[in-house]
Amino acid sequence: MAHDIPDRSNDRQFVTSLARGLTLLAAFGPDDRSLTNQMLADRTALPRPTVARLAHTLVQLNYLVHHKALGRYSLSPRLVALGQAAHHATGLRDIARPAIAALSEIGDISVALGTPDDGTIKYVDLARRPEAIVLNLNVGAQVPIAQTAIGRAYLGWLQPEVRGALIERLSAQDPSLWAQHARAIDHAAEDLRTLGYVSAFGDWFPELNAIATVIRIADGAEPLLISVSGLSSILTPARAASYFAPALLNTARNIEARMRSLPHA
Repeated sequence: MAHDIPDRSNDRQFVTSLARGLTLLAAFGPDDRSLTNQMLADRTALPRPTVARLAHTLVQLNYLVHHKALGRYSLSPRLVALGQAAHHATGLRDIARPAIAALSEIGDISVALGTPDDGTIKYVDLARRPEAIVLNLNVGAQVPIAQTAIGRAYLGWLQPEVRGALIERLSAQDPSLWAQHARAIDHAAEDLRTLGYVSAFGDWFPELNAIATVIRIADGAEPLLISVSGLSSILTPARAASYFAPALLNTARNIEARMRSLPHA
């Protein structure tokens, strides 16, 4: 999927060249050791000459490494340090990580933290007991929106006009998939408002059930998303409502309160 750059032609403060450079970095997935100029162009929908100039600049700034003999680019270790700084500064390491680890101990479940990522949800942290592994996903994995609880939580959080535009864009890529899950998607915002969480019971994989909610970390910022998933025999709809959902919501609110109270001076 191409990482589209939003239209900000009416925003005089928006720096398009910076947006393009960040989009180039975001084109790398968790399984990508290196990418060619053409692959980067395909993923970003940018012209190859533009990609070449951006990549050259990022190499000079030590955010990309250029393997000249192969004609490929890879992410620089400098980004690891940047990621570690973000992991600490945002509270993911000291606040969210212990909280989701504790939540994962209440049953044979997996707990995931995710963020929106251009039409998918990208996992930024995971906690699970070995016996709870249903899908062998790791940090950096991207999961779909329509058929997952974590994706529906994001849809439910969005303002109606933004949600409608995103659904229109994504459903155009796979109309039958979105039509199949239209009813659950339509109820996402109401479920999030009245129940505090959304669900997906067998909608992604028949043996997998999940519930999810949002963590509002700052006003005006996109939220963190947190989900609990497990085998359908463990995380039944009844147990989801009576047992797992209260634990999920309590964890989410605790993380939210602590992250919003972080000093930013």
